[in-house]
Amino acid sequence: MSVIVYKLSFDKGDAVEFAVDTERQSPTEGIGLKPFWTRLGHHQCPNCPLAARPGRYCPAALDIEHIVDSFAHVESHAQVDVEVQIGGRKHSKRTDVQSALRSLLGLSLATSACPVLSQMKGPGRLHMPFATVEETLFRMVGAYFVGQYIKARKGDMPDFSLDSLSRMYEEVQTVNQHLKKRLDDAVLRDANVNAVVSLMSVAMLVSFSLDQQLEELEPFAIRTGFGAPGTQ
Repeated sequence: MSVIVYKLSFDKGDAVEFAVDTERQSPTEGIGLKPFWTRLGHHQCPNCPLAARPGRYCPAALDIEHIVDSFAHVESHAQVDVEVQIGGRKHSKRTDVQSALRSLLGLSLATSACPVLSQMKGPGRLHMPFATVEETLFRMVGAYFVGQYIKARKGDMPDFSLDSLSRMYEEVQTVNQHLKKRLDDAVLRDANVNAVVSLMSVAMLVSFSLDQQLEELEPFAIRTGFGAPGTQ
């Protein structure tokens, strides 16, 4: 299923639910009046290829505007019970609002129409709620190599050096930084902002010294042929 549902229940009994369609199409124009911080020209990312003009909105900001509004007055440390429905599977966790939003916003942004963030749409379809940095790194690198393999099969020039992945994460960092500036202007409490800061930290950790981090993932690698353990 393309729809992933997050349900957040607070201790006082209130609950909110968000359905994220990973295959959605997000319009950026002709959608009526939206908050000022969603306008494309408001803290527009320097690496954004879209042209700012009246009535045009940032696709990433549009996709998270309803989430941001729901948590605009919530402190990041507030505790919440989270259920995530993905097809026939349900994930549940008790955590703070910041961690819940990091997972929800990460999914929403990766599957948005943002020209930069949408590069992560593939892994977004196989969303893993509350993923660790190690799990995120393994999934992203795996998805990257699948993409390069497909390029090679189609006769294009693949890049198995991870240089393209590093450049992508640099672009993602730029988007996250300017998205934080938007949220700084939009909200009174810190839950949304801290969630984006947390996303920035994860992106930085994933992109920093990829070669060295991949060596640490060696225990999880598939080994084939005579180099596999136990074949000597």
